[in-house]
Amino acid sequence: MTQCLQAAAQDAQLMDDFHALCGFGGRLSGSGQDAAAMDWALQRMQAVGGKTQKLEVPYDGWRCLQASLELLDDQGRTLALPCKPLLRSASTDAEGLVAPVLDLGQGRADDFARAGDQVRGKLVLVRHEYPFTPQHVHRRRKYDMAVQAGAAGFLIANPRTGGGLLSGSSGRPRGGAGIPAAYIDETGARLLAGAGGQARLRIQGEEVPDARASVGILDIPGGREARIVISAHLDGHDLGCSALDNATGVAVALAAARALMPQVSAQTPGLRVCLFCAEEWALAGSARYLADLPEAERAQLKLNINLDTVAGDDTLTALISDFPALAGYVAKAARGAGVPVASWLPLMPNSDHANFARHGIPALRLVAGFDRPDSRVNHILSAADTPDIIREPELRRALAVTCAMGSLALGLDDAGLDALAVRD
Repeated sequence: MTQCLQAAAQDAQLMDDFHALCGFGGRLSGSGQDAAAMDWALQRMQAVGGKTQKLEVPYDGWRCLQASLELLDDQGRTLALPCKPLLRSASTDAEGLVAPVLDLGQGRADDFARAGDQVRGKLVLVRHEYPFTPQHVHRRRKYDMAVQAGAAGFLIANPRTGGGLLSGSSGRPRGGAGIPAAYIDETGARLLAGAGGQARLRIQGEEVPDARASVGILDIPGGREARIVISAHLDGHDLGCSALDNATGVAVALAAARALMPQVSAQTPGLRVCLFCAEEWALAGSARYLADLPEAERAQLKLNINLDTVAGDDTLTALISDFPALAGYVAKAARGAGVPVASWLPLMPNSDHANFARHGIPALRLVAGFDRPDSRVNHILSAADTPDIIREPELRRALAVTCAMGSLALGLDDAGLDALAVRD
């Protein structure tokens, strides 16, 4: 482990890779920026050695053609408000959806329950939550509750004053039930909530029937069939540069591959690095990749170390997906790296690790700023997700922890790897 950590500490390409990724823009899947960034990443992986491969997997593509939001007063006057449609929002008709606004505060299950039948036919307004807390209710869960309760439309507000609009997915599958849905900013939410009137939401989107998402793979065989998987998603949103989410994770994954490759030998498992696109589309890229793997190959995947938003704060947490044995593994690796890392046991299905966990593969997400909503991580999904908010020492700490976890896993025998999958 010591040699690996030294190599990681001396890696001169880490920050160059991070800035190169941000240079491609937000990397929204289907924009072309994601494809250009993937071609670049494959070249970086080829330089490591091993076997590289690019796969294309289908996902439910969609693009927004037009969107607007207006507050309507009782005198027939209108006030235009900024909005950002959720990916895969349902469309309105050409005239738009006109409906009363119903403010449900946070938009949690008890808020919907208290409102009951009042939700039906309304343009429901809820609040976005900082995504990395134990109490977090995901945007897609709030959207689904609105759909199930009969809402006519869905607005989700960034509650941070001056925070602007956010981006995100509705998670609506092709052909699935859905309603028009958009992000708004704090000012828009305050005006809508205070007016107690109606609003007009217009969204025109179109399906992209043959959309494909790239998966970049670097496979470094060891002497055993088992594989340790380091993953990160390369795609992002078209606000900002997707620096936090997830140029940080991709840069660390590439550096970890460079540092760990010399440790892969005839006595160890192999190492696989997977870079996914369409993660921001309800984790579609990794879901299809894993589903399409032959069962025997999927069974060889013994551990997933998923890197997503690994800087932006000086704290790190491993979300260990209901695999209790991973807590001890993470603690041992953290001691080896000399970097404190907390663990959070319940599955948080907020990145690609969740798809590995659903197949019974021990999986964790390394994330910065867990339960620290005042950290720089709160710029995630916004136009402020740019490289200037990332500090090199934070990336270095995440790299050290990743290398320590990878080194420890490569040193386990098959029984030790299988023990990580044991659940109470």
